[in-house]
Amino acid sequence: HKHSEGRQVRWPTAMARSVRLNPATVTADHLPALRSLSDEKADRKLEEVRHGGELMEEMEVFPDHRSCQDVWWLVIFLLTVLGTFFVAFWYSEGLIRWSDAHINTVGYLAYGYHTSSWVPNIWTLVGSGAMGAACSVLTAFIIVLLMHRCPSCMVWTSLLIGPIVMMVFGVLIFVFAAASGIYGSGYTEPGSAMILTITGCVFIAFGICMLTCVCCCYKSLIPFMIKLVEVVGDVMEDHPSVLLLALIGSMFSAAWMITCGVAFLGTYITHRVTLHEQHRSVFYAVIFLATLINVWGAQVTTNVCHVAYCGVFGRWYFQTRDCKSPVMPSIGAALTTSLGSVCLGSLLVAIVRAVQQVVRVMKQQAMEDGNIVTCIILAVVECFIRCIGDILEYFNDWAYVQCAVRGASFCEGARISVALLTCANAQFIIRDLLLRSLVNMSAMMCAITGAAGGGLTGYLLDGLPALVIGIFLGGYSGMVAGYGSVSVINSGVKTILANWAEDPAPLEQTHPDIAEEFHMRMSGGTTY
Repeated sequence: HKHSEGRQVRWPTAMARSVRLNPATVTADHLPALRSLSDEKADRKLEEVRHGGELMEEMEVFPDHRSCQDVWWLVIFLLTVLGTFFVAFWYSEGLIRWSDAHINTVGYLAYGYHTSSWVPNIWTLVGSGAMGAACSVLTAFIIVLLMHRCPSCMVWTSLLIGPIVMMVFGVLIFVFAAASGIYGSGYTEPGSAMILTITGCVFIAFGICMLTCVCCCYKSLIPFMIKLVEVVGDVMEDHPSVLLLALIGSMFSAAWMITCGVAFLGTYITHRVTLHEQHRSVFYAVIFLATLINVWGAQVTTNVCHVAYCGVFGRWYFQTRDCKSPVMPSIGAALTTSLGSVCLGSLLVAIVRAVQQVVRVMKQQAMEDGNIVTCIILAVVECFIRCIGDILEYFNDWAYVQCAVRGASFCEGARISVALLTCANAQFIIRDLLLRSLVNMSAMMCAITGAAGGGLTGYLLDGLPALVIGIFLGGYSGMVAGYGSVSVINSGVKTILANWAEDPAPLEQTHPDIAEEFHMRMSGGTTY
């Protein structure tokens, strides 16, 4: 295989320096993951690996011409988007009238009225969600800058903040329980102080266990993650417009969330009587469709940014002709030739998440009906489906790297990724686990600031009853928008790792010390 500048990929010859095996010559004995399989299953797996290796040989890195991939899925997605916007526009006026008609029924708890009759103004909902998204985007922007300026601090913070928050929360519960028991204030039922005390102790114990795991199990992996974040920071320093792309992507994510909220809420308000008269299966179908559309759009927005990020980091890595200004070509490829592939991969995840949401609703209804056995069974099924969704999202990220770098279709990118990940050292994936902690911490911080901004906006627009709704909407939109913003770190690390596993030469030229650390860790050499 040759990439766009004609540099030949160097297959490793020395086992001590082995980054990955050649898919064309690999056998089951070379891959520990296949040794436990039967001969038939191992042969099928090897056939997929060799097929992915052949695709890798055939497809150039950053070719001069790219053809549009998976076009039909793009057409279906665009029709879905148009339909959603039409529904939101069609029912928005009725939703506003319904909201205004119920505003006069509001009664605040402080004045002795029942809050169950209170309905928030539509502009309160939109304003809370929009402010939450705006606050989360600003937070994400600051986090990305901090990751560039002080990666070591951010990596350690991402690992320590979870245990610390859990222990602090446990202490607060413990103090509240102690105060309730001492003063007999009546805030808790008899015996609740003991339950709260046990709950607080459990939180503290879990926090201590998590902190011990970080200090004992992850300590040797943290410097490796810091190295990766440093490389990503160097690229972001050379191309700061990547942060602007993250900002735009977050704004589109928030806009899609608000559009879906107006469309679904307006439809429900208009047809709620008819919907409640239908069988439960119809209600489940509505939940499935609404979740599918919402998640599909959010996934497409996030993954378009991911493909664009991968293009930026890939062009920097291979030093292509347009590496000096890689942002616009990367965005162009993500929004044109690779958009169909993004829609296909996002649809797969959306289907799984929609099924998961239906199962969650069924579990809640079983809990309300007092059917404990069904509730337990559905909880297990929900956990299983959630794991499937997480696996799909994980491998989608790797497949999209190949879509960005080679212009491959989604299925081709998945096959290439399977070949690459199978032939790579197993630690290739293990090191990536800390990346999830970093991204999740950043998204959590964005959600917290989004909830604060949304709650404050709801309180200012519609008083105390809107505070809780504002916190919920702001936190949700903040999580969506914030995760889209900080995903540039995830995209950069995975692109660099995937490209280095295929051809380590460019990284050895730009960052020789980091390349050497990669070699030692991937081949089981000296650790930090």
